[in-house]
Parts: sequence; C-alpha cells; structure tokens
Amino acid sequence: MRIWSVSKRPPFEHRALVRPGEPAGQPADPPDGALGPPEWRPRPRRWRVPRRPLVALTVLVAAGALAAGCGSGNGSSSGGSGGYGSSGTTPSTAGQAGAATVAAASSKLGMILVDGSGRTLYLFEKDQRDQSACSGACAAAWPVDQSSGTPKAGSGVKAALLGTIHRGDGTTQVTYDHHPLYYYAGDGQAGQQNGQGVDAFGAKWFVVAPTGGAVTGG
Repeated sequence: MRIWSVSKRPPFEHRALVRPGEPAGQPADPPDGALGPPEWRPRPRRWRVPRRPLVALTVLVAAGALAAGCGSGNGSSSGGSGGYGSSGTTPSTAGQAGAATVAAASSKLGMILVDGSGRTLYLFEKDQRDQSACSGACAAAWPVDQSSGTPKAGSGVKAALLGTIHRGDGTTQVTYDHHPLYYYAGDGQAGQQNGQGVDAFGAKWFVVAPTGGAVTGG
C-alpha cells in the first residue's frame, strides 16, 4: 500500500511528493486533481481581433468618398460647348451675345445669306411681312436668327434691307427685306443647306438671295 504525502501549502509553493522507498529530491507524479507547479499549468489564450477586415473596411469607405467626389466634379462640365457649327453656340442663342451679322456667301445654290459664322439662313413662305408664323415646335426645328441690337450688314448684303421684329417670347428676330430669318436644326455646320425646299409646319423653307427673294432651285 502506497502512502501519499500532500502539502497543504498554497498551490504556488508546491512541494514535491515523495513515495516511500524513492530517493529524496525526485518528485513523484501528482495525484489526480492536485495542482502542479506553475510551469505545468495551461496558459490562458488571449483572443486577438483580426485587423485586416477593419483595414479593408476603411479602404472601401475612402474609395467610395473619392468616387463620389469625382462624380460630382464631372457632372457640371458638359454644358461648355454647343453642337451647331464651329462657333460653339447653338443657333437659338448665337445672336444674344451681340448684334447679329448677315452676309452673302457662295454655295451650290448660288449666292445666299449666311450669318457671321457662315451658317445658312432661311425664310418661311408662311410668314407675312415682318410677322413670323413659326413658334413652339416649329421654332425648335427652325431656330430664329436673334440679335441684341441693330443687325450688321456683311459683305454682299444691302444694309437697307436689314431689320428686326419683336417676337411674342420677348426675343428680337432679324429680318431681310421684311422676311424673318431662321436657321435649320438639321444643318450640322457652316456651309450646309439641308433645309432647302423642306415642306414643314404648313409651308416650304428656302435659302435667301442677297436681293431678298427666296432661292427656289436645288
């Protein structure tokens, strides 16, 4: 029968257990349930929160903020240029910057009226003397030649034939020999006469000769 000698001192001052007949100084195995020396005890694990998800979340938030900033910066830069002709302005607003210029230019239809940038001008057969019959959808397809002052006569044009009328929307339209003048939205650039002879909004449209009449050929 074996006799176990167990120390009653605190676990931190554990003394070696010696069995009868065993040499002194050699520790015996501790009994079941007894605490061993500190080095035998399992160390508690320390849980660490992984940092990678936090870093990834921070990067995503920063990228989203940058994308939003770029998007707002790009949205306000699209209105700087016009799509009609080479002047960068649309026909409906070209005359608002100053007095309009009307000149004569050579074309496949002969000498015709153009504006200061070489864009073709038209008359509408439905119009009355110094009165425009084109508004609303018609004026969207056939923008008026506007002027903020007395129109200027260019090369080949008679200044005495130039005039203006006041439209119902408050704008001022250029006339030539009492014909209100228009552009055609289908002319993409100077030198084109795509509106010649078009029958729309109740009558035909023609380019204008320097003498003041309609050029019906072509």
